Amino acid sequence: MDIRKVFRGISKKLLTDFEISAQISHNGNIGDYRENALREFLQTGRLPKRYGIGNGEIVGHVSNVSRQSDLIVFDQFESIPLLYDNQVQVYPIDCIYGVIEVKSKLSKTKLLEGLENIKSVKELTPNDVVVKKLLFMQQSYKRPKPFGFVFAYSLDGNSLDSLTENLKEWEKNTACEFWPNLIVVLGEGLIYHTKTGFDKRIASDTIDDSCKPTNLRFKEDTFFHFYSYLLDLCNNVELPKIEISKFLDLPQKMGKYVVGNNDRMVRFGKDGKVDTTKVYRLTEAFIDKIVTWCKTQGSMTNEQFLLKQFGQIPVGTSDNYLKQPVYLYNPDNLKGMHEVEDAITIDKDGKPITKGNLITPSGYVTVDGEVFYYPYHYLTESDTEEIKGRTYEDL
Repeated sequence: MDIRKVFRGISKKLLTDFEISAQISHNGNIGDYRENALREFLQTGRLPKRYGIGNGEIVGHVSNVSRQSDLIVFDQFESIPLLYDNQVQVYPIDCIYGVIEVKSKLSKTKLLEGLENIKSVKELTPNDVVVKKLLFMQQSYKRPKPFGFVFAYSLDGNSLDSLTENLKEWEKNTACEFWPNLIVVLGEGLIYHTKTGFDKRIASDTIDDSCKPTNLRFKEDTFFHFYSYLLDLCNNVELPKIEISKFLDLPQKMGKYVVGNNDRMVRFGKDGKVDTTKVYRLTEAFIDKIVTWCKTQGSMTNEQFLLKQFGQIPVGTSDNYLKQPVYLYNPDNLKGMHEVEDAITIDKDGKPITKGNLITPSGYVTVDGEVFYYPYHYLTESDTEEIKGRTYEDL
């Protein structure tokens, strides 16, 4: 059997089906048809069962969401979509092998649109290390970035050379970690990166600033090369184990910071009752003030923080917790409860009242993965802002 001839036949069928779909006047239907044709090919036994094909959006670790992706290759053995119906599908970034942006005719505008979509997916991947637990040891490796393909059924009066120049122009202002892995024009050829000469760099972890886009005209064998690269990339990526619980309470991007535990503050009315109609968070300015001051003072351990608060360590506190580093925002050097006689009294309604301004009570936020405590003494109404559309019932 001549495998190349088999794939040439498949390529011709895809092109024929696309040409038929081009007769459909409704643009939405054309988009669905071109995506469905490629999806149907990949889903009917052409990929190992581990690799599912979906479409929709992808959510990252900091409540950031990608643009709509035409085809998403995900691990259907280890994960499921966070949200799934006929119109909306949302996948966690940890289960994504890659995305394919499908275009009818690849003009410069459509190319740039696909590149930005791919970039929005790659931006979701944390730049951290994954730890894999083995029987008697641990293995660590850099978290892989998903691949990104642009797949088109035809050119649009342009050429592979002009598209390559368009890609070079776009990449001048884009970090290499967000560059596409492959651009495919059915029946024409591929655009990919090379290091020197014909040293192809297709995998995300092999593409760096020294790589340059180039193209090869595979003509009727283009689809075969697309398919083989797709299989190679899927088979050579080891995804981390997904923890769905991480996506239950995601941190938020605020300016230059990634902030957690900052979306559940409430205020009390004049009657002493909670205003259940609004929820607040710390402002970016207040967070920046906390972080800037704390970084000049240095961190302490949880053990040191508890001693500053209470003068003693609560019974049963674990050693691991006590050793963890934290920051305390305390420019006025407020005292702990143990340093003030009768620091807490109970009012007529049974509510505790602290004497003077103390470290306790205090709150905390996580900023870029680090814990920052702040006594409520330093918090004013102007340091918080309402979270629109959220109420007390959402907490």
